[in-house]
Amino acid sequence: MAQVRTAFFFRGGKYVRYEIDPVTGAETVNHDFYPRGVAEAWSAMPASFTQGVDAVVNWPDGFVYFFKGSQYVRWDATNDTVDASFYPHDTASQWPALPASFAAGMNAAINWGDGRVFFFKGPKYVRYDLQTDSVDHTVYPRDISEGWPDFPAAFKSGVDAAVNWGNGTAYFFKGGQYLNYDIQNEKVRPGYPLPITEPGKWPELVRAGFTGPIDEVIEWPQADVASVDIPGRLVSCSKSTQPEVHCGGEFEMHAVFADADPSIPACGEYRQYIRGELEVNGQPVRFITKEHGVPAPRLMRSRPGQGSADDHFIEDGQAASSPANHFHVDLDYGHRDAAVGNENLNDVYVVKRRSGEQYAGRDTPGGVGAPGTFFKIDVDFRGNLIDVCNDGRVLFTREWTVNCQVP
Repeated sequence: MAQVRTAFFFRGGKYVRYEIDPVTGAETVNHDFYPRGVAEAWSAMPASFTQGVDAVVNWPDGFVYFFKGSQYVRWDATNDTVDASFYPHDTASQWPALPASFAAGMNAAINWGDGRVFFFKGPKYVRYDLQTDSVDHTVYPRDISEGWPDFPAAFKSGVDAAVNWGNGTAYFFKGGQYLNYDIQNEKVRPGYPLPITEPGKWPELVRAGFTGPIDEVIEWPQADVASVDIPGRLVSCSKSTQPEVHCGGEFEMHAVFADADPSIPACGEYRQYIRGELEVNGQPVRFITKEHGVPAPRLMRSRPGQGSADDHFIEDGQAASSPANHFHVDLDYGHRDAAVGNENLNDVYVVKRRSGEQYAGRDTPGGVGAPGTFFKIDVDFRGNLIDVCNDGRVLFTREWTVNCQVP
């Protein structure tokens, strides 16, 4: 199911959060809250950038780049952080492919959604190749009038802001006007430019007082699920007593996250939660779980009583001290920033850990012991797919149980 999309409009030290319902097409702004100061909400942003930005563009790996003058900031959308020890940093030193005039400052940027990013400065623009991190300097910088011949004259002299709306449309803003651009047919749609104040076009922006000029706009990255098989190959009870005692279950977790702007795989992650009982020879087994984000050796919580507001699920994991843990660090499922990366073959993102669109996991809850060992496992599992770029929004959830006992 497609998620509500979010765009941010920036002007000076203020911004507006703009939400788009992909099903109904409704576009809304919470006017009790916006416009709001950038410094209030973007607490990780360096002070100089909270007073206004020149250009903003999202990258497929979950980073968002903010440019101001000759400097830039890399914002990590997956955890809303900026490496304050490095940013802001000179654009010229870290973006060697950009022409010097663009590294000194630019007016707008837009991710075209097909491996290309366009940067605009005055009447010029450059096309940036995401795969090779390069610009063809035999062609660029190029006049907007040459590369975008359908632009009206005022827009050929420069644009203030640009955004890919994620539905085949790009919007370009200049002063108090804007263009509706058909990406597939590479044409400005008939009837444009129009004023932002045109009735019925941007009523939420008009109400918010964002009638131009607008510094920049970005449709925020998000996660969407393309396909899911969780749990896959579920065996809820597998047991044997020879040559040793084995009791437990097994299952796999498979998901594919959509890769179609503004949906990027880097924003999608898997989480696994547990509750119930695991006993060996009548004694509860302690192992690592997570509660409030803090790993601690503790007992699983039992199923709650009827009517309880607390479902007792806590995040699943494996202690560094567990004999079955060969990595000797606390493990959990689905976190892209896991210390062991893709070395844990039971918890993998393909091809790259940070940006891979496919997740593959496997779990074999239970235990193995000497002949005569008594095992009991009665554990509920919950698997969630979440959007870490948007406050951990749950995109998918499923519950299942492993129940097995020997003898």
